[in-house]
Amino acid sequence: MTADFTRRKFIGSSLLVAAAGVPSLASCSSTGSSAASAANEAVKLPTYVKFKGVTPDLPGSNTTGVLDGFLHYPPNPVQALDGAPGDGKAISLMTNIPTAIPPGVGKNKFWQAVNKRVGSELKITMSSNDDYATKFATVVAGGDLPDIINIPPAATDQPALLKAKCHELTDQLAGDNVKKYPFLANLPTEAWKGCVYNGGIYAIPVPRGAARTSLPIYRADLVKAKGLGTPEPKNFEDFLSLCKAMTDKKHNVWAWGAPPLAYVEQMLGLPNQWKEESGKFTNICEIAETKDALSATKRLLDAGVMSPDGFTAGNVVQKQWFNAGTISFVLDSYVAWTQYYRDNTNGPSFAVNMLDIPGYNSGRGIPWAGLAYNNITAFNKNSAHSVDTLLKVSNWMAAPFGTAEYLFRKFGSKGTDYTLVGSDPEYTRLGTVETSIGLQYICDAPMALYLGGHPEVAKLQYKSQTTVIPRAIKDASYGLYSETQSRKQTQLNATLSDLTGQILRGDKPVSAWDDAVKTWRTTGGDAMRNELEKAFAQQH
Repeated sequence: MTADFTRRKFIGSSLLVAAAGVPSLASCSSTGSSAASAANEAVKLPTYVKFKGVTPDLPGSNTTGVLDGFLHYPPNPVQALDGAPGDGKAISLMTNIPTAIPPGVGKNKFWQAVNKRVGSELKITMSSNDDYATKFATVVAGGDLPDIINIPPAATDQPALLKAKCHELTDQLAGDNVKKYPFLANLPTEAWKGCVYNGGIYAIPVPRGAARTSLPIYRADLVKAKGLGTPEPKNFEDFLSLCKAMTDKKHNVWAWGAPPLAYVEQMLGLPNQWKEESGKFTNICEIAETKDALSATKRLLDAGVMSPDGFTAGNVVQKQWFNAGTISFVLDSYVAWTQYYRDNTNGPSFAVNMLDIPGYNSGRGIPWAGLAYNNITAFNKNSAHSVDTLLKVSNWMAAPFGTAEYLFRKFGSKGTDYTLVGSDPEYTRLGTVETSIGLQYICDAPMALYLGGHPEVAKLQYKSQTTVIPRAIKDASYGLYSETQSRKQTQLNATLSDLTGQILRGDKPVSAWDDAVKTWRTTGGDAMRNELEKAFAQQH
């Protein structure tokens, strides 16, 4: 998941990607707001055609967004495509990865096998999640773009970039035209809404949706060892007590590696970035309870439940802390839940679960729905490859769970990168190292709840999703165009993020938030609001 530096990523997450508070990849144009909204509203999105080749053990719901769950990989994977999608010529890619950089293609048998299956050599430039946003900005500034471009959510002025540098894909993907690429047609409609710019479709989404919804993931084995069973805090005070119980300063063990402000905000029922009521938009930073969330989170820090190094440690380090047992909680997603098992070095006792959100005083909190996509992928207008070739390669990368293509793309070659335990693939040591080449951030299938050899994990995730996802609220600005948001949101969020850190460290009082919000409004907040309200009015 891509790295971005929005306010909420700073304040509570060891996320591979900040699941909340990311500025929406709103449907955009480099022209005025009204013209942009009208042009984008007229775009026909790709027809959704769900892949029906595999039946889930735990059926999801298109209505609620709960994902399909599988207890085991299907024993006879469907061979869904014939032939190689490439054109025989090298294709350059740029992407992020959540792990250490794997061996290069000359020493990477999986990468070599991918090239053979695709029918084109994939020249992949990779950067870690923490560094990708900076790397992306540098490459864009230099102008030397690859054939296929992973564009992170926080990238600035995307409409102008896409219009100037990337192929428009409307003719190939709008409406039923997408059916030529059946696995792109299998991507959810909600994710495609983030790919409409300048009055056309300019990108392909890397779908996530419910998988990106983030709550406290905890080390269930460590909690159980403390005699705490399966914790279900009923309010903030219960949550504070749980965090204290999981902290042992003498042994350098902490509940948290970063302040979980976003979780406290959801306890208080705060909106997922923007809320809309009767066509009027309000940002989370303007709501009085935001200061209550800051005060409550500072109580957690004052109680000593966070690592003293948490303000400076990046996501990768905090994930290492979690696996090592230095911390017991991370604010992270369902995707990460599975990844923690794959990264586990603690043996079979290692276990993970996820907290629901209580109301701050009682009742239930309000979860924030994960963004419909992780990132978007566009094609360089100056690529020597045809658009059709690049779409076929993307379609291959989007082959769904249960297919032979998915099995290979995620796990590699049998006997080299994985072995089978029953019908479930299990990475070899080599496979763990070699397969992380970032294909899942170029194009991907809708996520499935599955962890080979651990059917209990899929059951727990499914139970959590059926409880959480139907209550989850979306960012009301998603799919709406605001030119100010496109240009200034990252900068404005960074300012609030800095102040958040100062407040939580005790360098400034919570009351300093009021002046910061006034500045936020005058330097772009009010302009964003006005543009979003106009765009919303046009859509409704």
